[in-house]
Amino acid sequence: MFWILVFSLFIGNVFSEDVRIVSLDIGDLRGEKYWNGDFYEFYGVPYATAPTERDKFKAPLPVKPWEGIKDAKEQYISCEQIYLLDDDSDEEIILDGMEDCLTMNLFVPKVANEDNLVPVLVYIHSGAYSGGSGNMAKFNYLARHDILVVSFNYRLGFKGFACLGTEEIPGNAALKDQLAALKFINKYISKFGGDPKKVTLAGFSVGASMAEILALSKATNGLIDKLILESGSALSPFAVNRDPINTAKNLAISMGYNNTEKIEDLNEFLLNAPIKDLAVKSKNFYLTNSTFGLAPCIENVIGTAEPILTESPLIIFHKGGYEKIPVLTGFSNMEGISRTIKFDEWSDLMNEKFADFLPADLAFDNDKSRNDFINKVKKYYFKDEEVTHDTVQGYIDYFSDSMFKYGIMKSAKLHAMKSKKPVFLYEFSYVGRLSFKHYFMDRIKGASHRDQTSYLLDFFEFTNEADDMNTRDRMTAMWSDFVKYEDPTAYESLLIDLKWPRYTNDKQDYLEIGNTLKKKKDLFQNEFKLWDEVYEKYYWHPMPVVAKKTVNKK
Repeated sequence: MFWILVFSLFIGNVFSEDVRIVSLDIGDLRGEKYWNGDFYEFYGVPYATAPTERDKFKAPLPVKPWEGIKDAKEQYISCEQIYLLDDDSDEEIILDGMEDCLTMNLFVPKVANEDNLVPVLVYIHSGAYSGGSGNMAKFNYLARHDILVVSFNYRLGFKGFACLGTEEIPGNAALKDQLAALKFINKYISKFGGDPKKVTLAGFSVGASMAEILALSKATNGLIDKLILESGSALSPFAVNRDPINTAKNLAISMGYNNTEKIEDLNEFLLNAPIKDLAVKSKNFYLTNSTFGLAPCIENVIGTAEPILTESPLIIFHKGGYEKIPVLTGFSNMEGISRTIKFDEWSDLMNEKFADFLPADLAFDNDKSRNDFINKVKKYYFKDEEVTHDTVQGYIDYFSDSMFKYGIMKSAKLHAMKSKKPVFLYEFSYVGRLSFKHYFMDRIKGASHRDQTSYLLDFFEFTNEADDMNTRDRMTAMWSDFVKYEDPTAYESLLIDLKWPRYTNDKQDYLEIGNTLKKKKDLFQNEFKLWDEVYEKYYWHPMPVVAKKTVNKK
């Protein structure tokens, strides 16, 4: 009687609607139906193997097959990182995450199967290149629209972004993880019910910057067919490290490296550095030059390794040799609110030496050129007054424009210029319970950096406000319709009562996403002109890293 009961439960579990088993040539996976939606969740699915020891900075290795059926339930896998602590904290710094972390999560609609393939949406997470994971949000609000949604982990900090141009530390390990994830999806997604020919790559913040870099790379040809960018671009000042060897050298010195000015010594030091120390020194959320310290680099081709990025993204745009795909891109109306955390400290420093707060991707030919531009900035954003609490809106607008909006708009214009595929541009202005909380909420109401993503995904925050839920319903419907039809307003509804017009450089239409949807024109026009004039003259094109003697530069 006992064995009959066990057998009945086993049969019921495998073939009930609460479970789906997917068979791959590397092993079988068991996913469970989400408790409040018609889709199955597969967590912790290995897509590659992280190399170890002296190979830990290299491209990922193939996934290791497994025996039997793997329960895809591991929701808390992340790559090695540390959490920020106060500078004066006495708490012990704890390394979180694991080395063998290259896993993905798949949210598979009930209607999806090998005979009914559905479009796929793949998200690259944010975290300033040193934190976050594919589990930092839940994707149920998008998955309920009958698209297959994927998130994944990639190596973080110096493991993911150290770049010396040497055989052991060639650079862009994180981007190579992301490429491996896309190749895994291309090979296996049909087994889950996803269409490998309809894969939209999306990202938020630095995830958006990396998504666009991948879209511009020949390495991803045939792997993605649409692109969604939320508050980031390959042309953002934080998107590419212009001096990765000195970034690595300065980190090593902070860890006790005796700077010998020899690349082989720096290479050896990083290969033997404790991962905890590397993770601690990788955290740079707030640098004055609008970067995060670490970032992808321009690679040299080393041996048979497949490079991701071998030219400046702007040069790739101008050459036009990348695959042309539809793009949905935009930003929040006050991205710079995210920088107000440092306002009290930075306002004084900006008054003392504003040059330290210019974007890192500008390289002026002399002091006069730089100072002339600083004077323009001070006049435009601060009306020639000091940076104080009275001019905090100018502070917010300055960082909104310099760190985020200019690069995103430049990217949108280039996509529209170089491609016949549709470009859809938005500005997100909605403020609700899920929006970023800041010190100036009594005076300033606007959407901060990455706020739009808080309504698309679920960052484990709760709201029952009708306007919040309407905004979420609007946005997830538009994003999923773009994934399905290349048209974010393919179908009108009570919440979506207009057509989102394509952006072109002639008409410059865009959609404002606030309490309602509004069609508008000429987004960021005056500010773009101000910044474009200086970038046309002084843009610092990143160059391939050269493994020579380290440069003695502070």
